[in-house]
Amino acid sequence: MDESIDRLRAHFGLTLAEARLALHLVTGETLRSAAADLHTSYETARTQLKSIFSKTGTCRQAELVVVIVTAFPGLFKAALQAADAVFVQVGVGRSGGIPA
Repeated sequence: MDESIDRLRAHFGLTLAEARLALHLVTGETLRSAAADLHTSYETARTQLKSIFSKTGTCRQAELVVVIVTAFPGLFKAALQAADAVFVQVGVGRSGGIPA
C-alpha cells in the first residue's frame, strides 16, 4: 500500500494524510469510515478531502475515484486487495459480515 500512497503523492502533489484518505475512498469507504480507520476526526477528513479535490481538479468523491482509477488502473485492485487483507485479519467482510 505504501507504493500506492507514494504514487498518489507524486502524481497529484498530495500530502501523506491526503493520499491515505484518497486510497481509502477509492476502495469505496465512506468519508466517515475512512476518518475512523485513519484515527482522525470527520472534520479533519473533510478538510483533507477539500484539499484533495483542489489538487485533483475534482468536486465529488465519485469523480475523484474515477480520476485516480483512470490515472492508475492497477491502484484500485491493489487497494482492494489491501483492504480485503485487513478485513480477513479482523474476521469480517467489507460489508461487515463474516467472510465465506
